[in-house]
Parts: sequence; C-alpha cells; structure tokens
Amino acid sequence: MNNRFAAIMVALAVSIFAFPTISHAKRVHGVFRVVKGNVKIKTARGKIKRARVGQKVFPKDTIITAKDSRAKIIMTDKNVINVSPASEVIFANYEYEPKKNKKNVLLNVIYGKVRSKVNQKYDGKQSKFQVKTPSAVAGVRGTDFFTSYNMQTRATNVVTFEGTVSYGLPAANGGILNAVAVKAGQMASNRAGQAPTPPR
Repeated sequence: MNNRFAAIMVALAVSIFAFPTISHAKRVHGVFRVVKGNVKIKTARGKIKRARVGQKVFPKDTIITAKDSRAKIIMTDKNVINVSPASEVIFANYEYEPKKNKKNVLLNVIYGKVRSKVNQKYDGKQSKFQVKTPSAVAGVRGTDFFTSYNMQTRATNVVTFEGTVSYGLPAANGGILNAVAVKAGQMASNRAGQAPTPPR
C-alpha cells in the first residue's frame, strides 16, 4: 500500500512540474547564439537582465545592445536576427505555428540597427514578416535585409542583400503606404511622415 501511495505521489509531482515547462517552451521565440559585449534583455514586465549565449527570447522581450556590443538570435523558425551595437529592438510579435499556417512577425526597432535573414516564406497578407521603426515599416516574403533608425534625424534606412523588401509608411492593420520595392543591392530611406526615396 505504501509503495502504491508513493507511486501516485511521484506521478502527481511529475504532472505538476511537467505542464508548466511544456507551456513555457511553446512561448520561446528564439535563442541567443552570439553575445558580444554588454547586451541586455528587458522582459514584458520591465525586468532587465544580462543576455548570455543559450538564453531564450520570449514574447515582448526587448534586446538592448550597448556601444561595441551585438547579438545574434536564432529563431524557432530558423530565421536569424542580428542586433547591431547601440540598438534597441522589441520582439513585438512572433507567431510560428506551421500546422495552423500561422506565421506573423513584427520587430520594432526603437533605435539602432538590425539585420534580418528571413528563411521562411511570407505572402504579405495572411502571413507577414515586418520590421517597424518610428518612421517606416519594411515587409518581406523571404529575404536578407538591414534596417536602421536614427533618433536624432528620425530617418530610417533599408538595405536589401537578397530578395525584395516592400518599404514605406506604417498603415492600419499592418499595411504599408507609399511602398517602394527595394531589391537586392539597393537601398532606400525616409524621414518621419515622408514617403521613402526611390530605391538606389
């Protein structure tokens, strides 16, 4: 009887501790693979901690890099996010549920620079990958591109390495106004409230 009672207690303990872990794992967006210098994570609740290799990125986390610091994050869908020195980037949304055909990403660049190597394919309608700054938004279907925002000049710059980036002003429901197509080897820029320059 004692053995049976002990077995029941063990089973209960396993179930109690297992479920939170499984639930928590589903919310992981990515993992730090490179951390150089002073890189911090600000959680959705405002807690700030030092980033380390192997540390996980969760919903609404903000990545803050100091001068001469950078980070590389491999996402759950194999997309790669590189945060440059002196930058602040919020993982505002990162849905990846292939079985439900859910793929929606929104990165907010508060200031600084981020390079996104997008290995997944997005249609720009049902599924979106967007990088947003205070003055512009860039949407892709699958590409490698660089986005930067300067708080002093309020200017955004986009450089495309592979594929094509749809770049313009933020619109309602994730839309893009005055969009221009920035193709591989091209760049475009704009300031707050102004349409982007023609790609060059």
